Amino acid sequence: MENQNKKIPVTVKILNQNYDVYCDENEREMLMKSAELLNDKMMKTKAEGKTIGLDRIAVITALNFAKDSLSYKDITYSLNSSVKNRVSELNHKLDNLISE
Repeated sequence: MENQNKKIPVTVKILNQNYDVYCDENEREMLMKSAELLNDKMMKTKAEGKTIGLDRIAVITALNFAKDSLSYKDITYSLNSSVKNRVSELNHKLDNLISE
């Protein structure tokens, strides 16, 4: 258990630049996947050619991630509501069947 909370250095490469960051040992794989996804998104933003400069590419990419996050949050809320409603309907039907 003690090793899971140990901070380790990890080097990630984003837009051909190395960044040294620290994370818990058990979060290393997720950090690497996150960095790869970020790099892919930033490369796409850069390839579109409308945004120049690392800071602007980072901000545009962050805004796109934020928009996606909010969209997924809305979708998740909607799905959760639908599932809760369906479970409630099924419980009501079961209650009716049991009480007959």
